[in-house]
Amino acid sequence: AKFRTYDSFEQSFADYVAFIKHNSRYQKALDKIDNPEQYIKELQNAGYATDPQYAKKITSILKRDEFQAG
Repeated sequence: AKFRTYDSFEQSFADYVAFIKHNSRYQKALDKIDNPEQYIKELQNAGYATDPQYAKKITSILKRDEFQAG
């Protein structure tokens, strides 16, 4: 499959949001939007990523200091 290209981060993010919102297979993930770790796990469960470690990797990034509120 070809990768999409964008002129800005904003454009790529808007496309990602539209993709997730308009594909019913990701509804369980959207139901967990208030819990980032669960959201990511549900994305993986729905087949979003081919990497079997996707949720673990993204969760480890989210736990970095620079992503923590405070």
